Amino acid sequence: MAGPRTTVRNLNRTREKILAAALAEFSARGFAGARVDAIARRARVNKRMLYYCFGPKQDLYREILRRKFAERSEWIESMPNDFAGALAHMYVAGSTDPDFVRLMEWEVIDSGGRKCIAETERRALFEKAVARLRALQRQGTIPRGVNLTQLFISMLSLALFPLVMPQVIRLILALEQTDPRFMRQRANFLRWLGDRLAKPTGLRNPLKASQTAVRRGQSFKRPGQLA
Repeated sequence: MAGPRTTVRNLNRTREKILAAALAEFSARGFAGARVDAIARRARVNKRMLYYCFGPKQDLYREILRRKFAERSEWIESMPNDFAGALAHMYVAGSTDPDFVRLMEWEVIDSGGRKCIAETERRALFEKAVARLRALQRQGTIPRGVNLTQLFISMLSLALFPLVMPQVIRLILALEQTDPRFMRQRANFLRWLGDRLAKPTGLRNPLKASQTAVRRGQSFKRPGQLA
């Protein structure tokens, strides 16, 4: 007869199987399209066991998000102390989890502008990332005057684009975004770019730059205006 420890281990293994199956199902169909019975089939458990472990579908989804946010919190804490390294680190860390990226893309399609599940937790994670950039700024790695929120959004864009639109990478380079050659090129490029952006002449405050140009009598072209 199985003892308490064996029962706990078996339950934990079942929970992990359900979470892995749920992530695959949510990333393939989104929250709205995912079905509890399909998740149970993927995990090879019955629906009653799934509900026993996690409750309704929304609670299962929230648990996946909780774990993913915990992982990303660790990524932020392990971010290198230079901007170039931080930018490459964001790409390398994110490129290991395409399922979560697809899950986030489904949210855009499904949400219709409605409030996200675990929205408070997400805001806390983003605030932590910006706080980490602020610490780098205090250390002199990022020049003063830079809008750190906009910088973080731009870092996300640079790091996540290959995962969000892999077909573009394939069309341009004839490589999959998961190809080690592409990943190595991308990480090296982001280090190169980050190193140059972090210099005082790179990460400037664009508002201050435009004001300085106006004071010097330089003209600015309106959108669509030819040089």
